[in-house]
Amino acid sequence: MTHRHRHDLVRTFVLTGGRAQPTGTADGLDVLTMVTAVPGRPRTGLQPEDVRVIDLCRGGYLSVIEVAGHLGQPLTITRILLGDLIDAGHLEVKAGRKDSGSHDASGAATDPDRLRTLERMLHGLQAL
Repeated sequence: MTHRHRHDLVRTFVLTGGRAQPTGTADGLDVLTMVTAVPGRPRTGLQPEDVRVIDLCRGGYLSVIEVAGHLGQPLTITRILLGDLIDAGHLEVKAGRKDSGSHDASGAATDPDRLRTLERMLHGLQAL
């Protein structure tokens, strides 16, 4: 294990308070959940990554996966950070839309916006 790799593991451990899995609010965040910063909240006592997340989300809503990409952190770590910030009142989650009653052949609910977003993500990954 290289020195850099050990440093990254320790840093991640500190960021999440030693948690390896999301719990509470963070457990309910999927990759397309949209979050935004709550204006006017004091940022004293926050970690630099927390402040960075808040700054990222100030301009409007970002999906969990977008925040993870900007931070350069794994999705699990990002979900833990976001959950903590939501629980502390620094971020809010965009309220989901009511189910329109549309379902696919398997009986799962479909969402045209969600499908378009997933298709764009797939095309972006294929372009890499």
